[in-house]
Amino acid sequence: MKKTYRLFPVALSLLVSAIVVFSSCDKMNDIQQEWAEQDEQVYLGKVDSIEYFPGFGRAKIIWYIGSDPKIDQTIIYWNMRQDSIVKDFNRTGSSLQKDSIILEDLPEGSTLFEFRNVNNEGETSLYSNATVNVWGPEYADGLRARTVTAFDFDYSQSLFELEVSPVSVGDSVVYSQIVYTNTLGQERTLRIERDANTAELTNFPDGGEFRFQTVFFPPQGIDTVFNNFSTFKAPVAITERGIKISFAGEMESKYFHRNGEQLYEWNTAGDLIVYAMNADGSLTQTETYPSIVPRDTYRDFFFYDDDKFIGISTGNAVTMHQIEGGVLTAVGAGAFGSGFAFPKFIPARGYFFSVAAETGEMKTWLAQNNATWGTPNGATVGTGFDGYEPLMLFNNHTLLGVDADGYLRAIPVTVSGTLGSQSRIGSGWDRFAKIVSMGTKLLCMEENGDFYIFDDFNTAEKFWIVDE
Repeated sequence: MKKTYRLFPVALSLLVSAIVVFSSCDKMNDIQQEWAEQDEQVYLGKVDSIEYFPGFGRAKIIWYIGSDPKIDQTIIYWNMRQDSIVKDFNRTGSSLQKDSIILEDLPEGSTLFEFRNVNNEGETSLYSNATVNVWGPEYADGLRARTVTAFDFDYSQSLFELEVSPVSVGDSVVYSQIVYTNTLGQERTLRIERDANTAELTNFPDGGEFRFQTVFFPPQGIDTVFNNFSTFKAPVAITERGIKISFAGEMESKYFHRNGEQLYEWNTAGDLIVYAMNADGSLTQTETYPSIVPRDTYRDFFFYDDDKFIGISTGNAVTMHQIEGGVLTAVGAGAFGSGFAFPKFIPARGYFFSVAAETGEMKTWLAQNNATWGTPNGATVGTGFDGYEPLMLFNNHTLLGVDADGYLRAIPVTVSGTLGSQSRIGSGWDRFAKIVSMGTKLLCMEENGDFYIFDDFNTAEKFWIVDE
């Protein structure tokens, strides 16, 4: 009884295993029978060696098809197979054959394309795929385009003269073009070739606009590429003589501002006279420092930064000063520069300019507020500035100078003192002997001592005619 009890589970287990084995064998036989009843799947030869050449909103795609004689068409899918096109295949030989297509109206950027060969019997190939890059406006704007670097509007001649940046090796630039409407209402297109760096827009209206773009032909592409137009505007001509204020100036005095808020007069007696500018543009005398800066000791003197002034001695030494208790006191040990024989100095913020007599060479001098020099110092930033009188810095960002023909020229200045390109922004400015910047205002003095104020002076949007 005990022996029979132990053998029963073993027998039961063997019986179950046998049932499972026989069942599995039946299923395996069913699967084999199912595959045996199916026809063998036959695939056509697939697309091979896909290449592409990008274009603007399109692409040329090239591929190769093997010797399979049963291929009738190639279907190309993209956009998650939402878009497709069928290309008929015409075999011309029994060997490897090249085929191609140009696809239009494609989105800019990378697109995945899938290729599948088919025939009229419903047979297909396996898929082949390739990622294709397509050019568009964003790609064009990322290329090394030429830019307009200088503007000079001659109001009297209705002429807008421009300078454009030079081309460089490998930039793919073909040409640039300018489109504008002239004073006769005619649209004009001016083409600027690679070897040209200037352009003249004739019969150009004041306040008129022009559009500028660069055309490229990048390597390995099929299209010329146009970047987006940039729009520029000529200044609007205005006639304004300025508002005369009740203030009598002196030709022998030097006038300079302090932070654009106060006007300083340094007269021939060596006095410093301080004026506050009122809301209506008039001036009110607030302080006088008699004989504080003697003319036999200093040949130039101007406000510099913080509470510091800079003096150029008659011996061409550079000194820095403060006014404390009505007394001119030196900053530092004394002179911190020598040999400054330049005839003209223009104060800025954190540096000042010097202008040489014969060459008009302009240099920047980085004077620290403790009467020491920063570096680099004495860098040349331009030449030819001896031909401007008056010459001054407007609101710490633009040099203004009057040329020999009375045109007012504007030259942008960076915070480090480097100069941009000059442009003509006014005529008749030889009417004034002195010009002082007071924030966004200009104070201009005629030779007879009459002062005129120009409120909200703008160096980019207006052409100021002051002699009519």
